[in-house]
Amino acid sequence: MEIKMRQIRTHSTRRYECAHLICAYLLSEKKVQAVVTSAEIARYHHLSKKASQSISAMLNFLYTNRIRESRFGFYIRGTSPLKKCNYPHHYTIELIDEARGLL
Repeated sequence: MEIKMRQIRTHSTRRYECAHLICAYLLSEKKVQAVVTSAEIARYHHLSKKASQSISAMLNFLYTNRIRESRFGFYIRGTSPLKKCNYPHHYTIELIDEARGLL
């Protein structure tokens, strides 16, 4: 019996949409840094579970590839080039300097 893990991939345009949702969540809560889950972000924006999966896929992509690019408006703490870990359920997200100016 073989069990296959299904992965949800996000298109690059969808990543920017997810990044916007994440930044909007932090900005509306007036937070520079927060520990969040994709479900919390989706719930805040009144989105479906499918949208939560897309946000989670995007966060997993950034986390596992240790991507810290300003184009998304935030970065995930723990993405420094130390070591890769399994996918976390909670992410410590911090706005980058340009996005902080919007507070």
